[in-house]
Amino acid sequence: MSFDRRIFKYPAVEYIPLYPLTMFLEPNWGPPDQSVSLQVFKDNNSFAAELKRLNLVLAPTVDFSHKLILLTLGYEITSAYYRAYTTILQGMPLPGGYHVAAVPCGYFYKDRIHFVLYSDKAAKLAWVNIRLQ
Repeated sequence: MSFDRRIFKYPAVEYIPLYPLTMFLEPNWGPPDQSVSLQVFKDNNSFAAELKRLNLVLAPTVDFSHKLILLTLGYEITSAYYRAYTTILQGMPLPGGYHVAAVPCGYFYKDRIHFVLYSDKAAKLAWVNIRLQ
């Protein structure tokens, strides 16, 4: 994938690739719509509460040691790049679906991280800020 200069403000060598690992991907979870949301979880309690709220049942438990869990509704994450305070996420539309992916948290060298999900046309679709400590 090429680095779109509308999204990436710095040279590619300044970004750390995080290689999101897909844990769950369901393309036909709900009625297709154009809404996209992004959530980032640091612990099992908040993740389990959100799954319950969304009425999702995921079979295996999620291991949070050295990982952050990303949950997107309406979009699949295919790449993640980190630099300073920002993690840039990209992917493809998944109308009516959800995607759960894990990224390693050992690369984050700042306490506060801004996660932002971009479309292939460089439009911001969703974002969330977290504090690691």
